Amino acid sequence: MEKAFEYLNQYIEDGSIIGMGSGTTIEKYIPVMKDHIDRQNLSVEFLSTSLKTEKALQNLGLTVIHDAERVDAAIDGADQFTGNCLAVKGGGGSLMREKQVDYFAGRLILVAHERKKVEDFGGVEIPVEINQYLYRMTGRLLEATGAATQMRMAGGGLFVTDNGNYIVDCTYRTVDDPGELHQELVNIPGVVETGIFDRHIKEIVSFNEQGFKTYD
Repeated sequence: MEKAFEYLNQYIEDGSIIGMGSGTTIEKYIPVMKDHIDRQNLSVEFLSTSLKTEKALQNLGLTVIHDAERVDAAIDGADQFTGNCLAVKGGGGSLMREKQVDYFAGRLILVAHERKKVEDFGGVEIPVEINQYLYRMTGRLLEATGAATQMRMAGGGLFVTDNGNYIVDCTYRTVDDPGELHQELVNIPGVVETGIFDRHIKEIVSFNEQGFKTYD
């Protein structure tokens, strides 16, 4: 993991605006990145994909902004990924902001343990963020696409995202075309965003205990 994190540091440049993702891998990377910034005396601003990441950055004295004219690069995790640079993200519930920050970035780099690599997204839980209003009806339309659905729960109730929405985890036996599935889902009234990342990924850094490799 350490070598993979050192590799990621090449994207943290002086004067850059960096989108910083969410998840356990990113939580471990942020302190390593902070050391790199301090050693190189870099001036960097961050757009965060979640409130949790925003707090972690601020606790280390890093500058977080909430709007920008550009995003030079985004570094984020992945729940599952394929060797041809497709990914499913949003398991932590920070889905909509992840898609915004990551897709606005000039370069999107994902980092994940090699055990998260899959051949395709059949049988994979795909998070779908939906509006709270009429959410049961939205859920029924999601089921009509062939998905087995489950509402995301937390603390004895329905999980609420940073943007005040719900998450439905959708599982399909097969996913022949992730991009086509994404379009079908976002056309459902009440669907805000999906966890299918099928564009803009420049590179996926896959690591294990021995080292790392990249897919692009």
